[in-house]
Amino acid sequence: MAGGPAYSAAELKCGAKLSLVLQRQTGRDGNLAVWSAVDQVTIVKPSPRHELLQPGYCSSSRFPQDFVFALGRMVEQPDGSYRSESAVKAWRVDIKRERLAAIPVDGLLCALDSAD
Repeated sequence: MAGGPAYSAAELKCGAKLSLVLQRQTGRDGNLAVWSAVDQVTIVKPSPRHELLQPGYCSSSRFPQDFVFALGRMVEQPDGSYRSESAVKAWRVDIKRERLAAIPVDGLLCALDSAD
């Protein structure tokens, strides 16, 4: 968003639980950005192999313009790429409402090409 606030998301781990925190830049302290949490989702992993899949690798056909996080597993494919498997939950970043909104996992794809 040109001219708008900057946003970031942080993943905090605590045992089998994760916290996904949406942050907005609220100022500067010298050269350092100052961030304030605006929303948070606590996530319970169904197995140790599930991980939080980042927006750089995930997209949703239902929300093609939004950043998407998912809880699932990445599995190596025969061509050396990785694709998501067993995605159980997903969230999109809703900037207008400054929140993390749960979305359906159908239409979700997380992928990493072998060249990446």
